[in-house]
Amino acid sequence: EDAPSAWPSTGSLLLMRALSHIFPVTDLRHVVVTPALMLLGQTVAQCPVRSLSDVVMGLFSSGLIIEYTKEAKRLAPESLAFIAGVLRLFAVDVEAATEVTPVPSFELAMRNANLSALRADAVEYGDCVGGSDEIDLLISIEKDKIDGEAMPTAILCTTLRLVEMIGKTYGGFLNNAEAEVFDEISRSLLSLKPQSKSSPLPKFVAAEVTKAAQSISSAASTSAGRLPLLRRSGATAGQLAIKSLAPRMEDPKRYAMSKDKGKSQRQAILDRNRREYKREHKAATRELRLDAAFIENERRKSKEKRDSEAREQRHKNFAWLEQEQATMNQQVRMGGGLLKGGGIGAAKAKARSGKIGIKKGGKLRN
Repeated sequence: EDAPSAWPSTGSLLLMRALSHIFPVTDLRHVVVTPALMLLGQTVAQCPVRSLSDVVMGLFSSGLIIEYTKEAKRLAPESLAFIAGVLRLFAVDVEAATEVTPVPSFELAMRNANLSALRADAVEYGDCVGGSDEIDLLISIEKDKIDGEAMPTAILCTTLRLVEMIGKTYGGFLNNAEAEVFDEISRSLLSLKPQSKSSPLPKFVAAEVTKAAQSISSAASTSAGRLPLLRRSGATAGQLAIKSLAPRMEDPKRYAMSKDKGKSQRQAILDRNRREYKREHKAATRELRLDAAFIENERRKSKEKRDSEAREQRHKNFAWLEQEQATMNQQVRMGGGLLKGGGIGAAKAKARSGKIGIKKGGKLRN
């Protein structure tokens, strides 16, 4: 009887595989794809790896995550970490390589003797095939094929192909953060050491390692000066440009009204020109009428301003005249009291007092 496993069943994974062909995976949020992607990420990150079957299921789940996210260029760190952990299982010093496991899934991997001897199984399979350079191995999720002698080598080749695809998919789309994103995978590739003297990998596996390393290296290297890390890339010139819409222009010569049906071409052109002349005449008349009304309003405002100023000055003169008339009326009521002592007599009296008017001591002559 098979040991219990926390990983999804084969039917569940195949159902997850079908979701990407039924529902859109490029939507920012989707009621079906987004929960499925979160479930796959949690499965890859937390389900313990205890057997070779768990490694196969984890690789299949990681491939599904990459398939879900590659079109939208979204980053799934769980799948990258799991793939790096699988590569560490094939390291020369597997115990030292798995001490710093990227995800908790591989904490119990070294307790299984089959998982700790995966590199030895791959080397043994390479000796059996005689060092051929062209062997295409594929993993299978069928239980009877997982226990085959070629399965460890197939797992390593499939993982290296996934690494090569990751480098081609995400290279140049991570805002200059490729070096940090691919750091764990790069360390895992370096731990493989395919040309090791103690346990050299088969030639076809070494070729896959070279391809994967070149893909990650080209994706992480930048020719230009590296900018500070950004969460989102800046807007392109096309996104900043204002959208321009070309107006729909119709040829008036090709336009025909229903009233022109049944007429000859010459008569239709004549009637069309007559209608256009009427429209232009009405438009010109309307503009002239508006201009005349505006000019008349301005003229009236100017005249009203001038009249107001003249009226104000006239009212001011009337007020002064009324005040003078009131003073004269007051003098009449007082019997001429205000006019007493006026004339030359007043000047003589002031001269005698010597206060004002004639200089003191002076005399007036008759």
